[in-house]
Amino acid sequence: MRTVEVSAPATIANLGPGYDLMGMALDSPRDFLRASLIKSASDEIEVEGIGGDTISAEPDQNSSMVAARAVLRRAGVTGYGLKMLLKKGVPPRMGMGSSGASSAAGAFAANFLLGGTLSEIEVLECAMEGERAACGSAHADNVAPSLLGGIIAILRYDPIKVMKLRPLVGVEVVEVAPEVELAQDKTRLAREVLPASVMLRTVVSQMGSFALLLMGIMRNDPKMAGEGISGDRIVEPARAKLIPGFLEVKKAALEAGAHGCSISGAGPSVFALVPQGMGTQVGERMVDQFSAAGVRSKFSLHKISEEGAKVV
Repeated sequence: MRTVEVSAPATIANLGPGYDLMGMALDSPRDFLRASLIKSASDEIEVEGIGGDTISAEPDQNSSMVAARAVLRRAGVTGYGLKMLLKKGVPPRMGMGSSGASSAAGAFAANFLLGGTLSEIEVLECAMEGERAACGSAHADNVAPSLLGGIIAILRYDPIKVMKLRPLVGVEVVEVAPEVELAQDKTRLAREVLPASVMLRTVVSQMGSFALLLMGIMRNDPKMAGEGISGDRIVEPARAKLIPGFLEVKKAALEAGAHGCSISGAGPSVFALVPQGMGTQVGERMVDQFSAAGVRSKFSLHKISEEGAKVV
């Protein structure tokens, strides 16, 4: 029996206008996964930690196990089972890439146990299968930064092609988690509310915002990147209806000095990119504004991390 313990970080997907195409890894929190490769005809997984009781321990429904099993299948390994203990540090259903972290950890651990048989891209494709099991869509904007670290741009899906960008420097990330009632299939719902079609002028405006985001990151210009983050014309307006007080919270963040603000992944958390040292004051303003809307919330401060999944 071979055993390894790995961890994978929380992430923020979309970054405003980069729906399914952009995501970044955070320095905390992280999921931890202990995985063993054993001579067995079946798989077994236990889940504990934050929200662990809400996550399926059925091997064919758990994102960590599905991603890990995809690695074994891709590598052509038969006659072996996986035994796992998943310790959740990334809160589920809050927009911080919880299933993405679990998927990344599962795929990374399985590939490590096989001696690194698969390439980085192959491991990513297997991790995306974990996302498919968790929310019905094999998107990579959470799982790619959780696996690879840094800020990731997904350049193409078929076949998958990604680019890792350097994290912005001189900034903090404020994450504000509101206490709102969530549907069990929160991510599926957040996708279902998106418009089926949009006007051409809206697409043009969205492309401009995405260009600002991408160029701001590549030039290490937080102000430019923040302008792009705040300029989502398609996804944010549709999902804002699911987060009471969101528009006022975003306005408060920008007035308090944030470079940019938007919904964190599928929500309901909201994030702001702020100058280093201003995180607390921006976070407090955002919490106060949520309170004015009758919603309790709390904020946390993070850095953009170059570190993705790793052996503990």
